[in-house]
Amino acid sequence: IVSNIAGTTRDVVEGKFTWKGNQFHVLDTAGIRRKARINENIEYYSVNRAIKTLKHADIVFHMIDAQEGLAEQDKKIIAHAAAEGIGVIFVLNKWDTMDQDKKTFASVVKKQRILFGQMEYAPVCALSALEGSGIAELLKTAVRLYEQLSRRTETSALNLALNDWITASPPPQGRVNKFKLRYMVQTQTNPVKFLVFATRPESVTDSYIAYIRNRIREDLGYSEIPVVLEVKGSRRKWEQRER
Repeated sequence: IVSNIAGTTRDVVEGKFTWKGNQFHVLDTAGIRRKARINENIEYYSVNRAIKTLKHADIVFHMIDAQEGLAEQDKKIIAHAAAEGIGVIFVLNKWDTMDQDKKTFASVVKKQRILFGQMEYAPVCALSALEGSGIAELLKTAVRLYEQLSRRTETSALNLALNDWITASPPPQGRVNKFKLRYMVQTQTNPVKFLVFATRPESVTDSYIAYIRNRIREDLGYSEIPVVLEVKGSRRKWEQRER
């Protein structure tokens, strides 16, 4: 079911185009509306269809009505995308209906950061589908995110950085929760995944994992994408890994 009437599109609409030598394959899913306006059975289908479509996506353009903001179900979809390591761009549509100044944009971005505190890295773009404005900036941002998703860091450089991060903020040293990070490798690109080896991996705290993940973004060129970081047990240091 597809229609240009808001809220009636249910099926995924596909399209392809090329922009500045970059090929885009777009999957347009049903919009998510506020609960007061929806049939919950239909909306449940739409949300789950959108989540299933994520497995085919490199980057999500998450469209948000600049006037109305987010529906509750938006958070579910975005959280799923981030957990899977999929790039996310928050797209403020209908920007032509807002005061188009830097102060207004900064205010809207701040609100997004509050709602998605764990995704401060995700870029926000303003767009007017009616006027066609903001499209070039959106596509440029998408290309930049795809480059980050495709980026691979050499293991030697990664472990030099890891040593610096540990020195700057050492792990807890208590008897119960003491652990050491031995070394780290990048296991995958798009989505970007790292595996860190640690003594007593069960003791590695969520806060320390978040610290390492954030340093990966800040220092290694993954500043606008989610990074998946897994922990595995090992008592060997990087220099001893082949022994």
